[in-house]
Amino acid sequence: MQYGHHILYKVKDTLPQSKLNKEKRETNLQAAYHIKNRQLVQNKKVVLFDDIYTTGNTVNECSKVLKVAGAKEIGVLTLAKD
Repeated sequence: MQYGHHILYKVKDTLPQSKLNKEKRETNLQAAYHIKNRQLVQNKKVVLFDDIYTTGNTVNECSKVLKVAGAKEIGVLTLAKD
């Protein structure tokens, strides 16, 4: 098992999701994340840690970026639900 906290980067300034309505949350994070080194996730099982799950838009957007980069499986662990 490998731990990497410098794999997924936020590359776009966005408003805090908690300040937006459901419709705005869906578009706020589009193209906000990037992976610098795809080899770190290709054919790997990845676990995302998120502090709070409200609409799921943050983990969904991060998951899309990871899948495009070649991640095999993505799991999500959340500490709280809004």
